Amino acid sequence: MLQINKGESKSWYLTLTEKVTINNPKFLFVFINRLTNSETAVILTDVSQYKERYNQFNVIEGTTFTLDPCEHLYQVYEQSSNSNLNPLNATLIEVGILKVTEIFQGQTEYNPTLIEKTL
Repeated sequence: MLQINKGESKSWYLTLTEKVTINNPKFLFVFINRLTNSETAVILTDVSQYKERYNQFNVIEGTTFTLDPCEHLYQVYEQSSNSNLNPLNATLIEVGILKVTEIFQGQTEYNPTLIEKTL
């Protein structure tokens, strides 16, 4: 399971190279909202130094892609194109769940001042 908070910068580590069938693939990620079935597609660049061991993708929620806070099905496709966002023109190599959470900061908590009097 992948996880990210709204507005967070994060590195994801996957093992995709063992599943690819083409040389120098470009990775198309498709995120499907599990509540609304809306899709978001983005091509992410593998920045790993050791691609035969793992694939590293640096993402920033809100910049690289923007998703609703909920669970999403993610699908990773291999392709040779740098611009194709249509999964019908690519080969599916991995499926999983992405959890996007929203962190509420700066919540105000009421702390009353108690004054006790004894008789």
